[in-house]
Amino acid sequence: MEQHVGSRIIQTFHHFLQYYQESNLACGMIIARADLDAKQLERVKAHMERMEPEVGVQFSHDQEEGLVGILLDNRTIGYSHFYSLYVKEFLEDNGFLTGPILVGSFPESSPYAEQMLFDMITEIIESGGEKGEIRVFKKGNEKKNDSILIVDSDQKVLELVTSYFTHKGYTVHTATDGKEGVAQYELHHPNLVITEINLSALGGYQFIHHIKHLESIKAAPIMVLTNKQLEEDVKRTFEYGVSDYVTKPFSLMEIEQRMVKLLQPVHS
Repeated sequence: MEQHVGSRIIQTFHHFLQYYQESNLACGMIIARADLDAKQLERVKAHMERMEPEVGVQFSHDQEEGLVGILLDNRTIGYSHFYSLYVKEFLEDNGFLTGPILVGSFPESSPYAEQMLFDMITEIIESGGEKGEIRVFKKGNEKKNDSILIVDSDQKVLELVTSYFTHKGYTVHTATDGKEGVAQYELHHPNLVITEINLSALGGYQFIHHIKHLESIKAAPIMVLTNKQLEEDVKRTFEYGVSDYVTKPFSLMEIEQRMVKLLQPVHS
């Protein structure tokens, strides 16, 4: 029988993908470049079951191609991306990771589940990429030509948001505190700012006030993405002139939808 790239993973997931396709239920897909055997794959499964015990998940691997495939039951691309961070951490810590990780979700990324898995496997083999890089799979991505600045002290938030929007076609700049945020804003003049309120060096409110009153730069719309959920925090933040307020945990799809609305006046 003729073998195709990643055919072992495609065969393992075949009946699951048929079920999702016929019932039109969502599923997350993760393909990682990794060098491990069946016993080591069991360690990955055991670790992820401890980290996310409520998730219905299937694992497969193709040792010859150096691939690991993960199928997440009824999960969006946002959650699948979040899940991939834990997978990446475990594979890196144990020396299994050899290349990038590709993340997608049916039907968000493609209306054809099995074809999507084949396309993801083909892409990760043919396009290469840096070890540890997490990319979002989407056929026909268009360049957005918009730049955004994300200010947050949480490196996982920065990595998650940066990876997602970079592969959506945005140019993404980051900062881990308010002082660095001001410097990045003055340097890059982003079209949109996403910032946490809990910042060091220069607090979130001071950061917002500063960039909104820079005479030399046209003020960009600001979205707050924060752990603060009290009504008085929301009220105070809008008094500083922000355009939107989102609390954590958050959905990347929701963030993107709100971003598109905030960027419409920028383009008009």
